[in-house]
Amino acid sequence: MSAPPEPRELFMAEQIPAADEAFTLAEARVLVDCAYVAGSGRANEAVVEIFAQLQRVVHQDAAALMAWDSLAGEHVVLGSSIYNPATLTGLGEPYAKTDPYRRMLTTHRPLRISDLPYDYRKTTLYQEVLRPAGFGDGMSTCVFAADGTYAGILHMSAESPTAFAARHVHMIEALTASLGRLCSLRRLRSALLPADEGSRASLVDHTGKPRLIDEYEPATCLADPDFGRFVERLLRTHSHVLFGVWPVHGSWVSVRVERVQDPLFEHSAALLVTESPWQTSYGLSARELDVLNGLAQGASNQRIASERSISVRTVTTHVERILAKLGQESRAGAAAKAAREGLLRLDLIATRRGAI
Repeated sequence: MSAPPEPRELFMAEQIPAADEAFTLAEARVLVDCAYVAGSGRANEAVVEIFAQLQRVVHQDAAALMAWDSLAGEHVVLGSSIYNPATLTGLGEPYAKTDPYRRMLTTHRPLRISDLPYDYRKTTLYQEVLRPAGFGDGMSTCVFAADGTYAGILHMSAESPTAFAARHVHMIEALTASLGRLCSLRRLRSALLPADEGSRASLVDHTGKPRLIDEYEPATCLADPDFGRFVERLLRTHSHVLFGVWPVHGSWVSVRVERVQDPLFEHSAALLVTESPWQTSYGLSARELDVLNGLAQGASNQRIASERSISVRTVTTHVERILAKLGQESRAGAAAKAAREGLLRLDLIATRRGAI
């Protein structure tokens, strides 16, 4: 009994077309190499390598692979070559509203400008997106996951208006299964996250953009611009994990921020933000927690009272109760214990630890 074929041999046996459409040896090698790279699990590096390999035989001047994020309802650029940011934006959601896109969703086949029954170069998207970028020809294809669900889209462009031949369509078609696997976004699974009732979670990627996580409502603290600026600063540091509290809608939530490897961009750091309802500690009330955070900032009773529109006498009473409940004799002692116990705002804890 012969040994089972190697992955590359399987790919060639399944994908090389009939003799009348046969790939050259160089094209077949490129397809095999691209499929092999796509299965390496290094999504972003794989995209760059695939584009470099395809350029040897397809001769595209620009390319982009965009994965579909079904939870966020938008395309995410896995990798691109040459396209500028404005062009990438146009090739995302605006392109997904066009006739060529709908045709590819139906046929599951690549499409060139010359394949359309009308002059695509007269369309608004071409005039506003591709023409200013200097591209005369284009070829795109929708890609699908193993279960048939939509996974993303590949765009390729060239300066020459007749750059892409029929054989190039067959090459890209042979690669769509591999590209579909590459576009299947990998997410943090619930096993890594708290199962407490009411818990919320979000991932903040290396650009500072929040991303949704399967099975979880997004963390509400990320809607606060102050929190957004805080995590952007934290991304630039090497702080591993912080836990504390954050004010949300006049109340408090407990928040943990942990540096993790981005499940999409493997060599980039991301922040996992998990949030749960605040459970009172040491018998502190929500108002006492607020005052505790004020004194931890070094604010006087007068300033704490002024910022919260309460009387100085009320603040003095709160401070006395806080010290008693935390078993501390000084404001500094109470602030230090609060920082250790995660009773302070995350940005205040980060500052005290020199994290930001």
